[in-house]
Order: sequence, then structure tokens, then C-alpha cells
Amino acid sequence: MRWSTGWYGGSGYDRLPRSGCPVPGVEAAWTVNWPARQVRSAGSGPLALAVVGDCGADDQQLQQSLAAVRAKDWRALTRWPGSYLTIARSGEVLAVIGDLAGQQPVYWRSDGAGTWWSTSATALAALDGAPVDPTALAAHIALAQPDVLGQWSLFRSVSRVPTGHLLLITPEGAGAVRYESAEYEPMDLREAAPTVRAALAEAVGARCDGRPVSADLAGLDSTTLACLAAQRGAVTAVTFADARLRDDDLAYAVRTAATVPGLSHHTVPGSPETVYYAGLEDLAVLPVTDAPNAYVVTASIKRAVLDTVVRRHPAGVHLTGAAGDAVLSAPSSYLAAPAATSRPPPPPRATSTYPAAGWTGKTASPAPPGSPSPGGHRTTDCTPAPAPPWPDC
Repeated sequence: MRWSTGWYGGSGYDRLPRSGCPVPGVEAAWTVNWPARQVRSAGSGPLALAVVGDCGADDQQLQQSLAAVRAKDWRALTRWPGSYLTIARSGEVLAVIGDLAGQQPVYWRSDGAGTWWSTSATALAALDGAPVDPTALAAHIALAQPDVLGQWSLFRSVSRVPTGHLLLITPEGAGAVRYESAEYEPMDLREAAPTVRAALAEAVGARCDGRPVSADLAGLDSTTLACLAAQRGAVTAVTFADARLRDDDLAYAVRTAATVPGLSHHTVPGSPETVYYAGLEDLAVLPVTDAPNAYVVTASIKRAVLDTVVRRHPAGVHLTGAAGDAVLSAPSSYLAAPAATSRPPPPPRATSTYPAAGWTGKTASPAPPGSPSPGGHRTTDCTPAPAPPWPDC
């Protein structure tokens, strides 16, 4: 699992993340299991900037952005392509910024001594065994949109930074502050299309950084990314081909691979094990996530696809079209405002039966002291849950 965490407050914090690596230049901040090349920084001490993850800024751009940090122009630090966590220090002010897609979420919890922040809610809950918030968990499962919960996380005493907000910590306290506009001027489709195309190409380019590249080649979303990546170099393209699905993904994939140079196409045949909901009875082998994830129902299929990729190049980057619809459509969280000013409909019956979905203490509850506690995503490693994120916690 990969996650990041940090402390703001007095120097007497009594915990360090297990296997944590200090973030260069940033005091009391650590990453866990992140490759060194994806943790970069500029400045140090009272004026520092660090990015963790896939960030399209080069070292010179990071150094030049220290002026924005000094001016507390936090939004300027989010304009680079990629999916990354930003940690910025300007004097006594610390800003921790996730990404708009939610791949780098930010959580925090405060006490009288200071504030812990992390990209893993489970890790913060494990500090003292904070219990799951059943209301938040039910809403998450029923609505499948984190932003409906606002600053609620799935754990009591752990707060979440909503999308478009950043965590701002000062000597006076910590809180979520909006940096991204909630409304935009309408734009004509013909005017917007080139902007979206350029943004997608730039985002794909940020991932094509010399590592071997592979990609799903199935629906429109994954095909778009695969073709953009192929413009920059060779791409191992994979299609899950199972006649039981009765879709046209394979037919379109074959045509695309024959047309686009750079795509090396491979099919992944189906088997009795590669079906929806396969393996859900054994929670120990499921990918570990901070929250219930709908994609777990296709874990056996994704595992077969990634196994095919790994046999060709073990260390690389894999592109998928998962959640591509969210790029051009409004999430259901936009319904929260109308619901707040009118009589809401009766809650779905499913909200009262969420335990039946199979979420037990191994996947949604904080670990008791001394037991494993998940803190991030694992897509190809299906070993049992790792050690607790904090030694002796």
C-alpha cells in the first residue's frame, strides 16, 4: 500500500509511520512505499514544496513555484498534469492538497497537541482505533459518491477534505478551504473539445515517463488513452475477451490495433474464475482499499488482465478507462444542494442492509491494536493485509 502522512504541531509527536520515508525539505512528513522518483521537492524549512505521485512539473518548475508558495497562491500548485499530492509550507502555514479526481484524498484529525494529516483515513483511525461511522458508511455504499459526505470520512474523529478544497493548517487550527471554483461559465462543445483533448494528451504524457506502458483496449475511454499513449511509444494493449460478456469490445479493439501504430494487442481469455463477484467470499485476498469499492466485483477479471501485462514487463504504468464518464458528466453530489432545500425522498432500503454486502472488520473497520490495518490501494498484490501503519498501535 502507498500512502503519505504528516504532523503539524509541537515536536513531541509519539508516532512514526511504519516504513515511512521523510519527505525531503518538508518537516514532519513521510511517504510509505512510494518510489523515490515520485517524491520530489524544492526549498526547505519555512519555504518548501513537495509533490508525491505522478506530477508533470519538472524540477525547475517546482523551484520556480516557491514564489507561489510564498504568496500562498495554492491553486497555482494544482495546474500541472498528473495525479499528485501537494505539500506546501509558507512560514507557519501548511497546505496539503489532493487531486480533483480523488486518487490522492486528504484526511486529518486534530487534538490539543497538533494535527495529523494523511492520504489514508484508515491509518489515522488506527492511531487510536477510532470506530467506523455507520451512517457515513451506509451513505457511501448507497450513493457511491464521497462528496455527498462533505467533510465526513468513514471513521469517527477523522475528517475528510472535500474535492476542490485543500487542508490548511496554521497555529490557530486546521480546516478545509476551497481553492477550486464550484461553478464555471458555460462553454460551447466545439470550443471545449480541443481543451479536453489537449488535457487528456498532457495527462497521458505525464505518465509516459520512460517506463513501459500498457493499457486496456476495450471501451471508448480506455481506447482513447491507449491511442494517445501510442503516439509517444510502444504500448502493450490488452482486451478481456470472454464470449459470455456478449459485447463488441474485442471487435473494436482488433480494428483499433490494426489501425494505430505502436499498439501491440493481446487478448485475455475468460475462464470459470474470471466472472463478476468471483472470490468475494475470501476477504483476505481482495485488494485492500480505504473504503468499499464497487470495482471489487471485477477483481478476478482485472487480476487476469494485469497478470498478462506483468508477464511482458513487470515494472511499468497501466492505463485504464475506469470512471471515464466522470470527466464529462456531473457526479450525483450535485443533488445535495437541491435536497438540502426541499423534502428529501425516503432513503433507499439498501442503506439499512449494508452489512449484508460483505463489509466486515477486515475491509471497512479500523484495526484493533496489534492487528493488520489497510491504508491504501493494491491492484496486483493479493497477499494478506500488511502490518499496521503505525508501530505498536
